[in-house]
Amino acid sequence: MQKPNLKLIAAIIAPLLVWPFVPPWDGMYLKDGDIRVLALFLLLPVVEEVVFRGFLQGGLLRLGAFKKERLGISGANLTTSVVFALAHLWQHPALLFPGYFTVSLVLGYFRERYGGVLVPILLHSYYNLGLLAFAG
Repeated sequence: MQKPNLKLIAAIIAPLLVWPFVPPWDGMYLKDGDIRVLALFLLLPVVEEVVFRGFLQGGLLRLGAFKKERLGISGANLTTSVVFALAHLWQHPALLFPGYFTVSLVLGYFRERYGGVLVPILLHSYYNLGLLAFAG
């Protein structure tokens, strides 16, 4: 029997402790009906993970200098996470940068751990669902 991945379990449970402290959303996803909610949970996580974790982080990992790790975080993950968090600032307050950055580090870790974007896509969808359901 395979041992459970405790880091993946922590990535699933930890947001439950954080969501109540995230500023409330403006409800824009709920106002426009199912299409926007569907986009938030299906389309955005797939597109963002393919772009950020698939293309950007994957491309950086192919470069030797970005494979090096400090404190267990690769240069590819660190760089991708900064870009990911900055990309979210066009629509969200700068106060949320640390949250986006931290979530991106987690998603990037699992991209490298599993060698693909499926687990990050699933986690990203779960995080978005939790924000809508529990934040604020």
